[in-house]
Amino acid sequence: MKITLLGHASIFVETADCRILMDPVFGETFCEGLNAACPQREIFPKKLPEFDFLVISHQHLDHFDVETLASLPKDIDVLVPPDPLITNTLKALGYARVYPLKEFDKVRCGNTTLMTTRSEVRVPEFGLVVADPSGVFWNTVDTYFATPTIQKVRESFPSIDFLLATWHISMETVYQSHRGVSFPYQLYGKLFKLFQLIQPKALAPGASGWKYINHAAWQNQTVFPVTRERFCHDVKQAFSALGDRVFAFNPGDVISFDQGDYEYAPASSNLARMVLDDRACLDFSPVTAGNPLIDPNPEEISLPELHSSIIEAIEVGLTAFVQEHQQKLFHLHHHWQVISQITVTFPDGERQWFIDFSQDSPQLGKGRHPLANLFSYITASGFYSVLQNQRGWDYLWCSGEYRTFQKIYQMSDRGILVPEADEVITDPLHLGLSSLVVPGANLSASIEKCKPAKPSDTDSRGQDVDSSPRTDDSLMCLGNLYLKRKPKAKISG
Repeated sequence: MKITLLGHASIFVETADCRILMDPVFGETFCEGLNAACPQREIFPKKLPEFDFLVISHQHLDHFDVETLASLPKDIDVLVPPDPLITNTLKALGYARVYPLKEFDKVRCGNTTLMTTRSEVRVPEFGLVVADPSGVFWNTVDTYFATPTIQKVRESFPSIDFLLATWHISMETVYQSHRGVSFPYQLYGKLFKLFQLIQPKALAPGASGWKYINHAAWQNQTVFPVTRERFCHDVKQAFSALGDRVFAFNPGDVISFDQGDYEYAPASSNLARMVLDDRACLDFSPVTAGNPLIDPNPEEISLPELHSSIIEAIEVGLTAFVQEHQQKLFHLHHHWQVISQITVTFPDGERQWFIDFSQDSPQLGKGRHPLANLFSYITASGFYSVLQNQRGWDYLWCSGEYRTFQKIYQMSDRGILVPEADEVITDPLHLGLSSLVVPGANLSASIEKCKPAKPSDTDSRGQDVDSSPRTDDSLMCLGNLYLKRKPKAKISG
């Protein structure tokens, strides 16, 4: 069996007996102009060979694209969930052979069997199992598949050779409804427990190759709480027996298997190709979503001074600080395999570094790390002001020029593990900069500006006056009690 990823959820499956096109979306944009494929890809519909089945998993517009469907042959067998919106639309487009299938319905074509799988989501939808003599492929698409569904699938197909898995937990509606956007540890852990029940022999993340565009693009920092790289890392950590059979799966990639033999052929298809891997725009960052960090640079510090000072502070100063205090301050960082991503916003753009604590000795690197799990953001001028002891951390917090969040966990065969409440894992940038702050130094300029002038020994008429401090009304300390002595009132008369 051969599975080709065309992009996002669009796949082309070739079995011993038939060809299947599933959830085709060929346009550059979709979902009424709100979404585009990510990574960017190009599809070549004219190179698509004849196929036997068109499968639509559900009515969401990143799976059910009217323009694409209008361009395809109409004399084809179309398998759909029992959804009047889908069936009526297909008939309006000219499709005559539309077959609504219930959950666990089967379709046979020679030695190939197709079976729909149940979803717990309220939208009428299904996943799809495809089986032939070479093995069994299960595409869960967007379905939330529960334990009874897995049991039902394994009754018919005891072994799953390749699972194209649901893996994304979309968070944008959580953000929009003000329900908090902390990392969904419980849901993510539950997903891995379901994988454990399926016990696939190979796995790839599926149906999550899109981004928001135009006026909706600000939501990209709230959608996917894990990167694809992190998901694959977690799968390998939890299910070590899979070995190298965890595939990234980009547009134009092909995965083939035949009775336990696997071949992963990146960029080998003539049906589609990846144009640009721009998935960094989807990096989860709830602390900057809709409100990106901007450096006001109020003191108008020159860009060369900002860049040189901060590069030295991170690449020399912070590195030395981490190495020196590795055992005392950063033992938990190493235990939890923390990879700290530092993003500094300059007036002319961003620069990124990371510190990888998962190694025996922490390693500093430049750029984005897709496995990062502790994040800090700071303006360059705010960073510089702390280095120069012109401002303290209260200013950075209150101005919003420093932000941080974390999603620290480990996957294992026992499920998801998270730090205990008393295991406080602090941003190393915060720790390092705090060690440089001289208490009160940020007030020195204000004190100098505001301190009273030296008292004069003459009054405004030039008469001598007594400039010595008054002591008759100062507080008198009696243990833990202070008394204020009132001067005797003058008796007039």
